[in-house]
Amino acid sequence: MIRVGDLAKQANISKRTLYYYEQIGLLQPSLVPENGYRYYDEHAILRLQKIRLLKSIGYTLEQIKDLLQNQKHTEESDNWIASLHEQVALIEQQKEELSRKQYLLRSTIHSIQLKGTSDVKDLLQVIVAMEDRPLVEGVIPAEFKDDLPLTPREKAILADLPVLGSTDKRMEELVAIFQHIRRLMPVAPDSPEAQALAGELYDKALDLFQGDELLLDKYWHLISSPERAEPVVIGLDQAFLSYLDEMIGFYLAQREDQSRE
Repeated sequence: MIRVGDLAKQANISKRTLYYYEQIGLLQPSLVPENGYRYYDEHAILRLQKIRLLKSIGYTLEQIKDLLQNQKHTEESDNWIASLHEQVALIEQQKEELSRKQYLLRSTIHSIQLKGTSDVKDLLQVIVAMEDRPLVEGVIPAEFKDDLPLTPREKAILADLPVLGSTDKRMEELVAIFQHIRRLMPVAPDSPEAQALAGELYDKALDLFQGDELLLDKYWHLISSPERAEPVVIGLDQAFLSYLDEMIGFYLAQREDQSRE
């Protein structure tokens, strides 16, 4: 037998915790004589060890109480294994939920970096629309319709593009360029500063598309069509895309002129 204070020291917990476990019916002392001292035998100590183990791997006190109360000695291993499998499944579900929240938070950060907080309502609508889409390696990948005239190679290139809300460094680089361009929008798209950025963006985009200018052109027309009511990429509104189109148009025309000289 061991007294409550000694057990608390041995288990590195407070006496108040042991009193609380007793109060909720989780761990009862083995003996309480007239003097009120509480004593715990080996069975109670083993039960405390089980409680601490289960608590350390994420069980709530209510879950621990249910597990320990419902198990029979002959079925103890089976009960533990079944319960632990349930806990693993619960943790997997929580990981999925946390990963989705992380993705949505990063997407929100990127969107605010691209456009500020002026369209929070629209951003919320997009987030709600993404809630039912599956997460793949921590992101919700872009979707492309099956009827798009794309070869298997082109689809593979598009599938490898960085996704808004990801931790991909390439996405961070693009967001930084887009931020700079948005600040330039009051400036003429054929200005030297705008054209320097146009060249930087085009080179970056061409690298992402593995040098395939035709596919880059297809993708640009896909995301920049003025007929779309909603932007294909969050934060890239029609006014911004129109400015980009003019920037890149001037850049490519100038590059073509230089190649003819």
